[in-house]
Amino acid sequence: MVSLLSACNSTQTADPGVQVAQGVPSIPSTIPADSLVGRWGVAAYHRDSDRARTESEARRQCNNPYTIKRGSNGGVMMHLADESEIRELVLKGSPSGVTYLGLAGPAAIASDREIVTVNDNSFTVKWVSPDNSTRYGTMVYVRCS
Repeated sequence: MVSLLSACNSTQTADPGVQVAQGVPSIPSTIPADSLVGRWGVAAYHRDSDRARTESEARRQCNNPYTIKRGSNGGVMMHLADESEIRELVLKGSPSGVTYLGLAGPAAIASDREIVTVNDNSFTVKWVSPDNSTRYGTMVYVRCS
């Protein structure tokens, strides 16, 4: 249990070189937070061969969409893994060019998601944490009309 708690307090990142000043990454995201705001059908997959089927399933979830709203500090309001309350998440750039979605602070921490793809009608994320990735898979968000 102690190792789990110490991991929560760690400030190391999986993407070295990200400097943090007052909780804000110094490398801005190339993806605007507003591009994630809206109503989304959500589904997940564990095998790349299931991606097309998962995108179709996500479209079917638009009858009960997941709503992402703007946050008061420029981020978006979403859930973290295993949390029932929404929190403001920010998009964080990295030296490698990867964009992460998570709490303000360093990029690529365990609670973050890596944005794999994004366009006007969908985005795909995978969890940085291997445990979250195993449980939740790669998540596909498809914009609901």
